[in-house]
Amino acid sequence: MSTPFYTVKDVPAQDFIRAYAEYLKKNNKIKIPDWASIVKTGLGKEISPIDQDWMYVRAAALARKIYVRGHWGVGNLTHMFGSMNDNGKHESGSGKVIRYLLQQLETIKVLKKDNKSLLKKGSRIVTKEGQQDLNRIATQVALAARK
Repeated sequence: MSTPFYTVKDVPAQDFIRAYAEYLKKNNKIKIPDWASIVKTGLGKEISPIDQDWMYVRAAALARKIYVRGHWGVGNLTHMFGSMNDNGKHESGSGKVIRYLLQQLETIKVLKKDNKSLLKKGSRIVTKEGQQDLNRIATQVALAARK
């Protein structure tokens, strides 16, 4: 009897993001810069995040977002990770943080730039190795939820 196989789309987003963030932190996959403790996550925020591991969580959320629907660029991701202001105006997320984390995910070969696409040159897609890693984490999450 073979072990069941699950993809990122088969597990709840919150559970997958938490598990993948723990995996990134435990294996030192992403280098956290010095400025991470003082930077805001977007224009609509007043202070930096209180959680010490927020960059791992944001990297996991970025990887999941690009896995589920590929061909995302920095501009679209800053809009997706933005927030609403008090007067109803949408504020974009921090492009520096998103760009840095995308570059870190590219160095560990989870993402790559897609230069073959005619309309979305330079957008990010998931690599084969990245897809295997993300599906492996998703399978672990799904099997842990079944128990």
